[in-house]
Amino acid sequence: MPPNPAIIKFLESVVYGNREGRLAQIVRRTLWILSGLYKLCLWGYRLPFRLKMRRRGRLNTPVISVGNLTLGGTGKTTAVRYLCNRLQSLGWRPSVLSYGYGGSLNGRFGIVSGKKGPVLKPEVAGDEPVMLASAMPGVPVIVCKNRSKSGKSAIKQFKSDLAVLDDGFQAWKLKRDLDIVLVSADNPFDNGKTLPAGKLRETPKALRRADCIMVTGVHKIERKEELLNLIRKYTKAPVYFAWFKPTGMVTLSGDFHLGIDDLKERKVFALSSIANPLSFEQTLSRTGAEIVERERFPDHYMYSAEDAQRINWRAISDAVEFIVTTEKDAVKLKNHQFAVPVFTLKIDLDLDDEEGFWNLLNDRLGSSPSFQAGNKIFENEMEAESGGSATSEESGQNAPANQTDTKNKAEEAAQA
Repeated sequence: MPPNPAIIKFLESVVYGNREGRLAQIVRRTLWILSGLYKLCLWGYRLPFRLKMRRRGRLNTPVISVGNLTLGGTGKTTAVRYLCNRLQSLGWRPSVLSYGYGGSLNGRFGIVSGKKGPVLKPEVAGDEPVMLASAMPGVPVIVCKNRSKSGKSAIKQFKSDLAVLDDGFQAWKLKRDLDIVLVSADNPFDNGKTLPAGKLRETPKALRRADCIMVTGVHKIERKEELLNLIRKYTKAPVYFAWFKPTGMVTLSGDFHLGIDDLKERKVFALSSIANPLSFEQTLSRTGAEIVERERFPDHYMYSAEDAQRINWRAISDAVEFIVTTEKDAVKLKNHQFAVPVFTLKIDLDLDDEEGFWNLLNDRLGSSPSFQAGNKIFENEMEAESGGSATSEESGQNAPANQTDTKNKAEEAAQA
């Protein structure tokens, strides 16, 4: 059952101090108490891992996690796609391991896509995994609460040689070789409070576990120093600045494309169900489009026929030329009928220091225990198949990945 937008709106007004009155004060204090209990439970859950009383699993491939501290709104899905597309172009066989939020599987195992795009609907697998599967037909996408299980399946069924965790910073049970944490430039740490009194899943001190920070949505150069100083209070990890660049529009069916220039001075309806709708609307406005109507649904919202009818009525009443939505929303709108053309705004991610980022990634992949184990397994397979001892030169020439290859791949990525 989708969350009630009216209840969410009320809670947000209470959490961020916009609502006064006795009821609001009671609810606010209750949320603060629950937030304290949440932090206590989180500390208790992680304690056995810190004391090494519980072991963390490891895959036979390197693992890169893309995560954040807040409940969405940082562009994780776009960053995951950026990583996978670049890694795939360099010869890696990445797989995406996701939880599958918003889908009926609700953490249970499911293969969203193999080699030919999505085979599960967003109502089943969640909107983000289906969006990634649609955008990257050759990359396996698997949903499961148990990332070790989904990772082993990706290796066995699709011969994946690298796992990318979508929203994996809080996946405590699986070891990673690189933890990338995304921070929104617009709202780095929300109101500073953890759930349910705020949107933080962990306090900013958790950034100490990160291997690098990616600040997303940076459009004002003067804010870089301010953001860097804020992050430096919590970590000395490398910080990279990224921004979202609109590249074009495509219809829901994918058979008609428009350029960004086609949005200039057009009257549009901005439609989204994401954690940070303001970021999407600001990106849309920067194209020159005139947003005359907008509708924001809760994150991971599944649209109904009634929603589509209401959106149609508003679009026609305001004489909009296009309804423009996000890539995440597009996979949920395909089965609905609209009287006004619906376009998906295509977004890419750009980094200020790609060379530095890919050099870091190269170093971590090359020194990964899983990477070394994978090469050893390959050498043993070579020896078994040849019936003798494979020389190191032969293994180096035929191995699908080695440290020299990894370095070359990263250098190519930085120059691309």
